[in-house]
Amino acid sequence: MEIIELDPADGDLVSGAFDVMTAAHAVDHPENPAPHRATFVAGLSYPPPDEDEAHFVAVEDGQVRALLGIGMPNRGNLHFAWAWIIVHPEHRRKGIGSALVDTYVAYARGRGRTELTLDTHMSWEGGLERSKAGQLFNEHHGFKLALTWINRRCAVDALDAATEQALLEKAEAAAGDEYEVISWIGRTPEELVETMARIDSTILAEVPLGELGLEPETIDAELKNAKADRNEAMGMKIVQTVARHRGTGEVVANTCVFIHDDGEFPDAYQGITIVDKDHRGHRLGLLLKIVNVRLVRENFPHIRAIWTDNADVNAPMIDINVTLGYEIVDAGGEFSRKFEA
Repeated sequence: MEIIELDPADGDLVSGAFDVMTAAHAVDHPENPAPHRATFVAGLSYPPPDEDEAHFVAVEDGQVRALLGIGMPNRGNLHFAWAWIIVHPEHRRKGIGSALVDTYVAYARGRGRTELTLDTHMSWEGGLERSKAGQLFNEHHGFKLALTWINRRCAVDALDAATEQALLEKAEAAAGDEYEVISWIGRTPEELVETMARIDSTILAEVPLGELGLEPETIDAELKNAKADRNEAMGMKIVQTVARHRGTGEVVANTCVFIHDDGEFPDAYQGITIVDKDHRGHRLGLLLKIVNVRLVRENFPHIRAIWTDNADVNAPMIDINVTLGYEIVDAGGEFSRKFEA
C-alpha cells in the first residue's frame, strides 16, 4: 500500500477517491445526502481562503482504498487541525485507516498543530442506528469526544401553509418595525459586505464548541469576498436572509442555505443561523428561517429537504428547528487529541 498526496489534476486518483466516498456513504449512512462529484472535484482546486487543506489517498494494486482530508486554519487558531478519514467498506480492518491517522498526525504536527480532531457519524436517540466503529477507531487512536452534534433533516414543505403563515406572523409581530428583512441569492450585496463580515466574526464566540479549543476569528470584507469566490467556483448557490437594525444600519441576524448548482440534486444544507446577543428575544431566528425556506421553495423547486446539524446543547436553535419540522436522523462527534507544543 502507498499513501499519496492527492493532486487535483490527477483525474484517476480523484475519481478513485470519490468512488470511495460513494461506496462508504451507501454502507454507512445512505439516508444522508450523497457526495456530490462536481463540488468535491472543484473543492480540491479551490480550498477555503482561511484554511490550508491537504488530501491523501491510500492506493493498493492501483486502486484507491481510502481517503484522508486535512484542514488547518491559516489566520487564527494556528494550533488547530481537523480531519476526516474514509476507508472503502471492502477494505476495512486492514490497518489502512490507522496508517492514514499516522499520516495526519505527522502532517499536522510537522506544521506546529497541537490540537487535532477527527469526526465520525454516531447514533442519537430518536434517530437511525449507526455503527460504533468510527467512534471506537478514534478512541483507539487517542482521540476523545469533544463535541457532539445532532444531524436533522427537514422537508421544505414540512409545515402546512396555515401553520407556517401563523408562525411567520407571530415572528414578525415579535420583531416589530425595528428591523428590516433583506434576502438575496448568491454573493452578498456589496453594501452589506462589511456588516456581514462583522456578524460572521461573532460565530465562534457564540456557537457551542464543547471541549474544542477554538478562539473567535475576525472576518473582514476581503475574506468574505474570497469565500464568495470559492462558492462560485464550487458551484454553490447561497440563499440568504438577514435582519438589519434600522437604527444602526447593522445586520444583527443572519441565516443561509447552501444549494448545489445542480437541478437534480434534491438536498440543501442549512448554514449558521446567528442573532446578535443584543437583539435576541425578538424571534429573529425563526423569522429569517421561514422567509429563507420560502425563497428556497420558490427559486429551487427541485430541493426536497434541508439538512442541518447543531451542537447537542444548543437548545435555542434546536427549539426553532423542531418548530419548523426538522427531524433527527443521526449524530456526529468531533474527537480531539492534544499534544505538547
